[in-house]
Amino acid sequence: MRKAILSTVLACAFAAHAQTVEISVSNPATFSRDNEIVEVDETAVKSRLGSRSFVLRDNKGNEIAWQATHDGKIIFPVTLSPGETVVYVAEAGEASPVSPLVYGRLFKERADDMTWENDHAAYRAYGPALQKNGERGFGYDIWTKSVAEPVIEKRYLLNNRKGISFHKDHGEGMDVYTVGPTLGGGTAALLDADGSILYPWSFSDYLILDNGPLRFKVMLIYPPNTAEKGIPATETRVITLDAGDWLNRTDVTYHGLPEPRDIVAGQVVHRQNPEGYVLDPENGVTAYADLTENAEAGNGTIFVGTVAVSDATPVYLPLQKAVGDAVGHAVLKGTVENGQPFTYYWGSGWSKGGMENIGKWTETLRHKRRCLLNPITVAVSEKP
Repeated sequence: MRKAILSTVLACAFAAHAQTVEISVSNPATFSRDNEIVEVDETAVKSRLGSRSFVLRDNKGNEIAWQATHDGKIIFPVTLSPGETVVYVAEAGEASPVSPLVYGRLFKERADDMTWENDHAAYRAYGPALQKNGERGFGYDIWTKSVAEPVIEKRYLLNNRKGISFHKDHGEGMDVYTVGPTLGGGTAALLDADGSILYPWSFSDYLILDNGPLRFKVMLIYPPNTAEKGIPATETRVITLDAGDWLNRTDVTYHGLPEPRDIVAGQVVHRQNPEGYVLDPENGVTAYADLTENAEAGNGTIFVGTVAVSDATPVYLPLQKAVGDAVGHAVLKGTVENGQPFTYYWGSGWSKGGMENIGKWTETLRHKRRCLLNPITVAVSEKP
């Protein structure tokens, strides 16, 4: 009798879990979405399956890579035609291993660089060791890539152990972007009362929240008074880079800011191409074609840009006095309040890595803005 009761209980328990779960993904827009990362609540999938692991398949039965994030999401890439709905199916089982398309870590062996990458580009934020050395590097650095696979570990290793410079292209990209005492490739900063940029120096602490295979996410903490004029609050930046995306999402929050302040986010403009920027207020976009310091060496063109999420206007801010090759910044200008995030996207493309010209780059940024305004919808249900 007890065995019969136990069998009945177990049968009911197994029956409570679905064998498969459907994830319906819909594109409400009149344009296509190509390899865009979408999110679904992790509990909504795994609680129905009663399994911590599952295999995800598209509507043709092909297995799709997915990642569980630190904040309880399942993310995976989708491609959708205008107005299309595609149903993905999750079934209990062991997913196949996935080669990471994103990666990052603190490179303490090289001045505490926080360096991260996806299949399009790599980026650096400078850490406390660099500040201790007195080097005035305030903004984000950009490393070009012409291959999809991760490269930053190899570049640091070859540079540190064999003296092979990552400032030269050895067949998959290089570090040829000039930052110096500027915003670099997309940094945010407060403005002083006279409209001057309060450059933040280096982060003092960090926490890597997600590290692949599809999303890299890091929190960087900047203490007050890290710049030459001082910053009146602690700053946190949460930077998210997904596989396939040309841009990093960044949420900047100040803690202890006594009143709302003007803030900018954008990229430096160099004398090699002083008028090579685009300001697009209608779409909340700034773009710039950086010809690099030594253009005659065949470095190609690095395209950089920003896309607004928080209320912000594209403007050009000339430097009162040139700093090295830097003559100004093309930025998004907005307002930030204490404890409230200022959110924007920034990133890069390379003429030798699939981004042919400033026109294509600007349209890529505008497309990102359209995608943000027309988010893909996701619904989860048990398969009948």
